[in-house]
Amino acid sequence: MSKKMMLLALAVVSAAFFALPAIASAQEIHSEPGEAFTVNGAGGELRAEGEPTVTCSGTGGEGKFDVGSSTTGSSTLDFTGCHTTVFGFTAACKSEGSAVANTIANTGTFHLITIESKVPGVLITTNETVIVCAGISKITVTGSVIGTMSQKCGESSKENTLTFSSTGTAQNQSTYTGTKYVLQSRTGSGEEKASALVGSATNTSAKAQTLNCT
Repeated sequence: MSKKMMLLALAVVSAAFFALPAIASAQEIHSEPGEAFTVNGAGGELRAEGEPTVTCSGTGGEGKFDVGSSTTGSSTLDFTGCHTTVFGFTAACKSEGSAVANTIANTGTFHLITIESKVPGVLITTNETVIVCAGISKITVTGSVIGTMSQKCGESSKENTLTFSSTGTAQNQSTYTGTKYVLQSRTGSGEEKASALVGSATNTSAKAQTLNCT
């Protein structure tokens, strides 16, 4: 290879390499100015193949963005009215150590993303949550889950509804920047199984937030 051709090849490779971070970062979105918010919803389900489904009737909590960020932050959620059904019997479920029956407390981090072209979404990574249902083994939940937003790019609103959907136990949205994100649950000392979160909740802030997808 001639010296000129080698320099050209290096230039092409370098350009491709340095373009990668720009492609990834372009899939982040911003909720500006990044106000704290409350969370309210009608609950939902945690599904895992071959395991009892945990159903909750309500969701409440709050979230806030990291200092100086309008993309990432943390949240604290309480899923209320939680139960599961085993062999026809209903068993109340709560998070380990919770003083409140039927309530599953969960904490985690969130990252605002673009799932597809101009489709706003959120990637939530949960801290380990241990669920205790009366009369059955403990369920340990870890991992990440992706949901879609009701707010569209460029819109300004005080409310934004997040929706998490699945086909059976497979989350409908699971890939971001080529990486697959899944929730995992383990009953007792059994094997970890891919799980799905189904439900929706609305984030409400004191001031209108503009969704910037550029």
